Amino acid sequence: MISLDFELHWGMRDHTTVDPSVSRSLVTSRSEVLNLAALFAQRGVRATWATVGLLFATSGAEAKALSPSDRPAYRDPRLDPYTEPIGATEEEDPLHLAGSLVDSLARTEGQELGSHTFSHYYCLEPFGPLERNDAAPGARAVAFRADLEAAQAAAARKGVRLRSLVLPRNQWDQALAPVLVETGFECYRGPQPGWAHRSRPGADSGLAVRAARLASTWAGPAVPTFAWTELVEPSGLHNIPASAFLRPWSPSTKALQSLQDGRITKALRDAAQRGRVVHLWWHPHNFAAHPAENVARLHRLLDEVDRLRASDGMVSLAMGDASDMARGEQPAA
Repeated sequence: MISLDFELHWGMRDHTTVDPSVSRSLVTSRSEVLNLAALFAQRGVRATWATVGLLFATSGAEAKALSPSDRPAYRDPRLDPYTEPIGATEEEDPLHLAGSLVDSLARTEGQELGSHTFSHYYCLEPFGPLERNDAAPGARAVAFRADLEAAQAAAARKGVRLRSLVLPRNQWDQALAPVLVETGFECYRGPQPGWAHRSRPGADSGLAVRAARLASTWAGPAVPTFAWTELVEPSGLHNIPASAFLRPWSPSTKALQSLQDGRITKALRDAAQRGRVVHLWWHPHNFAAHPAENVARLHRLLDEVDRLRASDGMVSLAMGDASDMARGEQPAA
């Protein structure tokens, strides 16, 4: 299983300004979206594109019209996405509007449009300075519901019903599970197992956490796979946890690349031979800096998938497909 966090500048706006290098990288990543989707279709790979709802818009006016009236009141004002300037058209503002790319993904065989929330919503960041802990869940639930309803409305304009959700920064609060069910979602990507990857607010993601996450790319416990029975939750949702972030190729870490590839290959073989799930994820913009090296590496991993298709019956599933199978149903075409 592959899921991609498609967010452009919405996913980094609170900590990255739009300087020329960032702009070039994100504009390049728009091409990578199309290239990756075409590659997946060619290789028979079904993937989930978890897309920020604001990217469904093709104009600033449309983005404004789709935005909910109930909005998150983050304690840190830098997290508020609704203060971000948006250009008039997608051509003028390719970092915040991507309706044409969403249309292309919807037309590409085997690709599922999922949600990365409407506004790149953070489930665990505290609200306003006077927030009390006992009031927080209710305040968050109202804003979260409005956000997911806006995401479904944006998708509905394109004839799509969103089934699969990926939480920004993997911030998941189990108390919000009923909101997902009530807004039409069937599954979400839970955090990768392990201390370094558990859900936590940004203030708790210090140097030790980031270092542990980085180290787990190349060493430590095996890349996890999951039994189908592990996916089903009492709420009726299906939690399809991450197995590993496919860390992009980089000159600074190229000597270590084979370590992660070997770990992922072992996980693929384990999943195929034992009938389990392995779930890889990354951002399209991760391929922008070194596209040739990243695509070549992806082809090598997909070659292993093809070998396992032939030898052990491995199948490629989008998140929505996995949700169907966890219910004992055949995936929709």
